[in-house]
Amino acid sequence: MDVAAREILPDESVSTSRLRYFSPWLVVLTLVWLAIYGACFPHPAALAARSWPLVLVGFAGAVIGNVTAIGGGLVFVPTMIFAYAVDPVGALKLAFVSQAVGMTSGATGWLRRGEVPLSLLRWTVPPLLVGACVSSFLVRPNPMLVKGLFGPITILAGVLTLYTLNRRGGLADLPAKALGSVALVSLFGGIITGWVAIGEGEIVAAFCMLVYGLNANRALGLGVVLLAINSIFLALLHGLLFGGVPWNLAIFTVLGTLWGGRMGPFVAQWFSLRTAKQIFAVVAVLDGTLIVLQALGVLAKLRAYWR
Repeated sequence: MDVAAREILPDESVSTSRLRYFSPWLVVLTLVWLAIYGACFPHPAALAARSWPLVLVGFAGAVIGNVTAIGGGLVFVPTMIFAYAVDPVGALKLAFVSQAVGMTSGATGWLRRGEVPLSLLRWTVPPLLVGACVSSFLVRPNPMLVKGLFGPITILAGVLTLYTLNRRGGLADLPAKALGSVALVSLFGGIITGWVAIGEGEIVAAFCMLVYGLNANRALGLGVVLLAINSIFLALLHGLLFGGVPWNLAIFTVLGTLWGGRMGPFVAQWFSLRTAKQIFAVVAVLDGTLIVLQALGVLAKLRAYWR
């Protein structure tokens, strides 16, 4: 048997360590957040009074992103478009910044638990970054592209999540023959994520589970780490180079993702993820359908009809 693709026997499990939810660095980073918020935003009390619900949005998005590897963009993009009237590209940029914090917070948890096949990172991270550059520099996101792709990609992510519910997988790592194909999938995921903020984690995780039988938790751990890296890269590009991030809103989602990101791997070690993934998958399909209808103008026609 290929050593790199060692099978996990029924009475054997991948060695993991228990993760505690609370960590001192969460408090330290929260204090840093407070300092930045107080120093960089005028009238902080008034701004907080208007936008504090976004902390809860950030928390929910980070939990979903780190339990399923779909990404918090599933929550951030439609919330910004429908509830806060942010243009699709602005919503996308907010999702990048929020995910950079939330997915990193969750990724540290998956890494601490030892459920990330680190040997695969050298095959997946470089093509991921190439893909992110393609969707950032060559075919940059625009409102039509974001709205046109977000719905179908979200529906696909939901369907993949449902399809992988019963796939436990038996391998701790992928065989050598899988490395080239997983690199191509990571490249594709990097391109898609640059346009809709989701895709990299769930697509790679589903591919590894469905095609090569990678252990489900290790596939999810890999997906979360890859989406974290992708989100950090894209957040830096859009925050420092392209601009246009709605920081007055993102500052609140970031705080929520800081605390919500760690909840994903924490919950994963105590409870079966089946029910949670079922709920999130259904939400993803409904979410994507709503965006598709909105993009097609169906929702506007229905509102006009009922008026």
